[in-house]
Amino acid sequence: MDTKELILEKTLKLMIEKQNSIVSIREISDATGIATGGIYYYFSSKKQICDEITERYLMNYAKFDMDKLTQIKGNAKEKIHDVMAEIFKQKQTGIKIETIEYEIDYRNILNVLTPNVFSYENSMEFYQGVLRKLKDFFAEIVEEGQKNSEIRQDLSTEDIVESLIIMYLGIQYKWEVYLIDDMISAFEDNFDLEWEKIKFRE
Repeated sequence: MDTKELILEKTLKLMIEKQNSIVSIREISDATGIATGGIYYYFSSKKQICDEITERYLMNYAKFDMDKLTQIKGNAKEKIHDVMAEIFKQKQTGIKIETIEYEIDYRNILNVLTPNVFSYENSMEFYQGVLRKLKDFFAEIVEEGQKNSEIRQDLSTEDIVESLIIMYLGIQYKWEVYLIDDMISAFEDNFDLEWEKIKFRE
């Protein structure tokens, strides 16, 4: 791991331990063993460190690994199920942090970094863009399923996709706010009911 990566990861670890995103350069120096001048060699300010941590562990977390999602095959039911299961797996696992040697609940990182998103430029447009990309991806699956008489055709693609997105956001919200143990289990408990609502009817 290079020095810049080490500074970012150790700073994030400090934030998690303090349960606060406010840390000093002195604290970062103590945690990394790097002199303050050395830290300023890699980062122009503490704000730049915080911005890069927010970008890496919060904004990138909001994205989906579309390469993995596009590789999922099967009929409409299998695709929708496996895509959503993969999404929940990605969300629950989060982004790996090499220097934290113990298992960490990614919600601790979200709690610490979420206040920083308000200072992140164009954050709302960013989140809307990520969600739009997911909606477009689901729309392709739904349209193919409707064409193959696997998904009902008396509902619009947009309504079906909206229903899937609402389920996804609802489960993620319960995990982040109400601290349910496992998003994938919650999804499995809801999927059959969701499929009954959208499956093809003779």
